[in-house]
Amino acid sequence: MTEANPPSRPLDVDSTAVNWKLTGVLVALTAIALFVLDPRSVFAITEVMIFVLFASALNLVLSYSGMVSFGHGVYFGLGAYGIALTVARFDWPIWAGLMAGPVLATIAGLVYGFLSVQLTFIYAGMLTLACAEVTFGIAHQWFSFTGGESGITGYVVTRLGLSPEMFGLTVLIVVTVSLLLLWRIVHSPLGLVIRAVGENPMRAGAMGHNRKTIQLIAFTISGFFSGVAGTLYGVFHGNVFPDYVGAQFTLDGLVMVLLGGLYSFSAGIYGAVIFKLADNIVSHYFELWELVIGIILMSVIILSPAGIAGYVNRLLEHLRRRTHA
Repeated sequence: MTEANPPSRPLDVDSTAVNWKLTGVLVALTAIALFVLDPRSVFAITEVMIFVLFASALNLVLSYSGMVSFGHGVYFGLGAYGIALTVARFDWPIWAGLMAGPVLATIAGLVYGFLSVQLTFIYAGMLTLACAEVTFGIAHQWFSFTGGESGITGYVVTRLGLSPEMFGLTVLIVVTVSLLLLWRIVHSPLGLVIRAVGENPMRAGAMGHNRKTIQLIAFTISGFFSGVAGTLYGVFHGNVFPDYVGAQFTLDGLVMVLLGGLYSFSAGIYGAVIFKLADNIVSHYFELWELVIGIILMSVIILSPAGIAGYVNRLLEHLRRRTHA
């Protein structure tokens, strides 16, 4: 986790009010799509929604708090491990496991975040990576508890026994509520302080805000919502493996946010949708699909350094000007 204090930070053009009509339309269209598309498409949409939440949680850290996490996949994976361990090892009911996932991720976010905010710059970033490696090592080697390399399978009926459409609808509701809560946090007095610390820690400190405390709060909140996404992912597939807390999920999350565009609340949403759809569609037709996604990412960075969100904002501003002209 590293402080980011860019010399020229892009203006956050996010609206301070939810566009309820647009939000309602998008949610309604997604719900309809879940019931009219084929099972493979429903599977893809459900997975996209889960990663929209994960990327948005990571975006809280990257875009607003002035930190960079190289191990955020840990909190995603611990969300899945939380429900798996609760049900498979402690024989607790499913509802307890659904709560245990986010709680475990939150605790990890609090502990690892506390350690990381003690340092700055590359040292803090490397510490988050070290914490992630420790967690991966435990998940991979503690065979009697975590299942080791074999993971934990069959601890819950896939999708909780729901049809793909109904589970997708459940995910849609959870993700929508979570995003609205994240948006509210970002635009609350706490969110303004988080952004102030992220933009200029020294100035925020002079105003009486403790950098370590504020960044720790942001990191813990992000860990919670990452855990919610991970819990959904674990239930979606009905299994959990050490790779869930590995580097790949962290890397994917970072790519999603960068693709979407830093310093915008929509970054995680745009980035996750494009990245995961490209993953599902391109990989179906091209063997070297990762190369294609890499080319897409480079093209976005070159053509629109502010990411997809920046391009969309410029397009909307252009249309707004033409409307009022």
